[in-house]
Amino acid sequence: MKHSKMQSFVKSVVSTAVGFGVAYVANMLILPWFGLPISHSANLLLTSIYTVISIARGYLLDRAFEAMGWRLRISPFMAAVMAERQRQQDVEGWSHEHDDQHGLGELARAGAAYAVFTAGRVEGHLVQSIWPWSLDWWKPTGFRRDLVKGCALIVAEGEKFDRNRKPRILTDPATANHAAARSA
Repeated sequence: MKHSKMQSFVKSVVSTAVGFGVAYVANMLILPWFGLPISHSANLLLTSIYTVISIARGYLLDRAFEAMGWRLRISPFMAAVMAERQRQQDVEGWSHEHDDQHGLGELARAGAAYAVFTAGRVEGHLVQSIWPWSLDWWKPTGFRRDLVKGCALIVAEGEKFDRNRKPRILTDPATANHAAARSA
């Protein structure tokens, strides 16, 4: 999920300050082991130079990776789905434990109801037949927002499935070889 500009700035400042402190202390402890005692003022200057070099390196590598396409590009819609999923947890309080209490496919059905509703000209009874809960919880708001809510509910169902599935135990060597070949 994207950070705000202020969050990115604060994260960068904190990371740089911690790196500066670690380098300063490391110089004071390690350099004398090599017969290179260092004064506090010299250490401050040396650590400052290395911090500037580190910031430049990080920036240049980040730009190079960006130019090579090494960044996972997330569309604004997908970012909205992830933000909605987080909002469901943080604001609504729908924790993993809460989600796990729903029956198999229930969250997915709720997501499907929102998706079907966006098609327009949908008979009310169709949505009611899909919607798994009381209609008091049915809160359509608009085409894109309903798609976002529907996708976030389906993501919640997928997360629930992943959390609760049992790991497969492959005891038959032929099955294990087949599974290994498929994953290669």
